[in-house]
Amino acid sequence: MDRKLTKIISQCRKNDRQAQFDLYHHCFDYLLAICFRYKKQREDAVSLLNDAFLKILLNLDSYDEKQDFLPWISSITVRTAIDEYRREKRYKEQTDLKETDAELEEPHLNPGLVKVVDEMSAEEVKELIYHLPEPERMVFVLYEWEGYQHKEIASKLDCSERSSKRYLNKAKELLRRELSHKQALKKVI
Repeated sequence: MDRKLTKIISQCRKNDRQAQFDLYHHCFDYLLAICFRYKKQREDAVSLLNDAFLKILLNLDSYDEKQDFLPWISSITVRTAIDEYRREKRYKEQTDLKETDAELEEPHLNPGLVKVVDEMSAEEVKELIYHLPEPERMVFVLYEWEGYQHKEIASKLDCSERSSKRYLNKAKELLRRELSHKQALKKVI
């Protein structure tokens, strides 16, 4: 870690307001990118970032300077997004039950849809993901972007492993439908 960041963190531990301001600006873009994975609107993403940053400041004494700082603040931000999701939604009531585990198997994209995805910009992909219902989006982001397994997601979101798989399956199904629609539009155009 660079000396400037080490000094800022040291000053933050002493409740130096200017150092806290400097740390906020130092981490802002990095944390905002993480928050945009969970929130579509900038105001909501910044609000999530602010909640996460407060937790970062409150837990700076537990930060071990032998660790990389960015992964440490990243994990706090992801946990904050999960906590907020738990507070806001009663997603257990929204569970769409499927009859068998076989229906929860990973859906695969046909080569035509893969081509559509390859031709999309990062913004277009994000926009598709933002249109997913919140439970599906949370599981999709945690599984596909953050690399969590269903058991971990179930534990973090206080749902069953099966529900996590259902949400991921539903997210992929919705994304596949939207991609098929885009593919059909490209054929027409």
